[in-house]
Amino acid sequence: MKNKIFTSLLGIALCLSGGTLYANVTDTQKVPSKISLLLPDRTLQLNFKTQPALLTEKPQHFITIGSTQIPISINDQLLVKTSDYLTLDTTFKTVINKAELHKFFVESGIFQSKEVPPIEIKLDPKTKKITFSGKPDDGFDVDEDKLIVLLNKALETGKTNVRVPARKVFSTVIVPPELEKQGIKEVLAVGKSNFRGSSPARRQNIRAAAQRFQGQIIKKDETFSFNTILGSVDEKYGFVKELVIKGNKNEKELGGGVCQVSTTAFRAAFTGGFPIVERRSHSYSVPYYKPFGIDAMIYLGFSDFKFKNDTPGNILIQTFIEGNNLYFIYYGTRDNRDINFEGPFISHYQEAPPVEVFETTDLAPGETKWVSNSHAGFVSKWVRRVYKDGKKKEYTLKSNYRPWPAQMLKGVELPPEKISPTTFSKEAEVSKSTKKTES
Repeated sequence: MKNKIFTSLLGIALCLSGGTLYANVTDTQKVPSKISLLLPDRTLQLNFKTQPALLTEKPQHFITIGSTQIPISINDQLLVKTSDYLTLDTTFKTVINKAELHKFFVESGIFQSKEVPPIEIKLDPKTKKITFSGKPDDGFDVDEDKLIVLLNKALETGKTNVRVPARKVFSTVIVPPELEKQGIKEVLAVGKSNFRGSSPARRQNIRAAAQRFQGQIIKKDETFSFNTILGSVDEKYGFVKELVIKGNKNEKELGGGVCQVSTTAFRAAFTGGFPIVERRSHSYSVPYYKPFGIDAMIYLGFSDFKFKNDTPGNILIQTFIEGNNLYFIYYGTRDNRDINFEGPFISHYQEAPPVEVFETTDLAPGETKWVSNSHAGFVSKWVRRVYKDGKKKEYTLKSNYRPWPAQMLKGVELPPEKISPTTFSKEAEVSKSTKKTES
């Protein structure tokens, strides 16, 4: 029946066109530059300028009779393509890239769990060592297929706000009486970050640093200091040398990559609604810390990350690594606070500068080696609102990321006394200045 109807339409089209059909197609779709995703406790923003991979182009094929467009299927396309009397017209429709949207949710810490098993916390009566079993979750069960339909509709109509079909998911916690008396009985917040692509040295530093926080307790009204608990990045604690941001260069130092851990700890505190006492962003938009704007740079003796425990009881910290993901879990006692945050709001976008080339005697003359990739500059802003005891506290998190050029080493054959100031040498990796060092 379908082929008969289609054949009849083709016959009408041929009569109207005198034997050959020509269609003029105009794509009137007006795609918004950004869309806000409204979740039960937060608002996330899809920014298509800084995240172009979220969009893709879907071809649509049809013929046109007068002002009427007739969509055609794949089978119908074959009929048109083999006809000497018809032309096939194609337009492209902008739609959401489902795989990239899923990736965005993963990087944003939006868990997609159907069933969440309980978490059991044990306390050894002799050693007082705390152990954990199970994977905690405080994320959302998101209906991705329905969300894709809603987002594609928004792209068609220019709508900039979409309510996400999602259900909040919590883990139940089983704790011994001694910890329960301290108020440690449920999940307060979950922080997550992804370090896919990290070198073995960077992974080692992440593991070594994360272990220092496992089982730590932050007492009620106490201020958490990341650097105080970290203590040191000496080799005896398992730390190795890896790249850090130092001034305008990437150089190797002990503990390179520890900022992955401080960033994850910060994300748990930020989403948990705790007062942030001290936090500093990185100089440029490090890819490991997506979504941009919720990172925390630390450096011992210079820059720390701190927050205050203003909950009704003590807070217990759990850290673990699963695949390429690092988790920070805060356990304690929930109060009547409601938390809502939204972002990132991106502004002041700047393209990355040209490639910088540093001469080095550590490579064969003419040999080149990439040190870092380029990064665009922009300002990222998040807004968090905490409603507690009838009062609202608003916290604006602003991060200024400067444009960063790709950097490359080039081997030269020069005596040490003639090496220019731009020459980069492994022997001079550790600078005397630590004020602009980031991992």
